[in-house]
Amino acid sequence: MKVNINLRHLTAMQLSSRIFYILIGVIVVLFALFWIIGYDMPYDDNPDYSAPLLTDALIWFMIVLTFSTFGLAVFGAVNGMRKNKGENVVVNNVPARRISVSVILGTALLLVLTYAFSSTDALLVNGERFTDTFWLRTAGMFIGTSLLLIVVAVGAVVFGATRYIR
Repeated sequence: MKVNINLRHLTAMQLSSRIFYILIGVIVVLFALFWIIGYDMPYDDNPDYSAPLLTDALIWFMIVLTFSTFGLAVFGAVNGMRKNKGENVVVNNVPARRISVSVILGTALLLVLTYAFSSTDALLVNGERFTDTFWLRTAGMFIGTSLLLIVVAVGAVVFGATRYIR
């Protein structure tokens, strides 16, 4: 059976849906393999801790996925600005450009602020104190930004749901 995939005939929604389902499939398989194959292997330096066999594969997958997402976001933003060149500033009485710039600048500002205000207190990791302030702040930045963006998303959903009541 021959599978013919012609990307020119796919809409953006169809293409993004297919990529989404492929990524979900890869993630499910990778996490299942992580838990099934060699999860209980003891750590060489201290047998009280476990060192799952596929930890490196999982970490590298997350790194590649993160940088790919960031690269595609930058590519999309640059490509969109290049194509529009001052046009589409307002679409159907919606200030599209202002909203896009506000989201980008707001996210960047949120990342900087959560990095600046993240704790540098040492953590106890595998029985040893972890004191690297850069990584402590970076972890705090991602956790804080994620939590704040989740709160903003929930607020936007609640606000959107109440527009029928207003």
